[in-house]
Amino acid sequence: MEKKCAYCRKPFEPGQEINSTLLLIRGAQLAREDRKYCSERCASEDQMAHES
Repeated sequence: MEKKCAYCRKPFEPGQEINSTLLLIRGAQLAREDRKYCSERCASEDQMAHES
């Protein structure tokens, strides 16, 4: 079963994913969420998208 990247939705094979902990701002509190990405670039761009 192919999984999809949490940022770009590109499918990747199991074992090829990059695990990253995303720091989210929910209201006045910070939350951490583990997500799987196809590359380091997608992981960093998703984090930057949630920082603004």
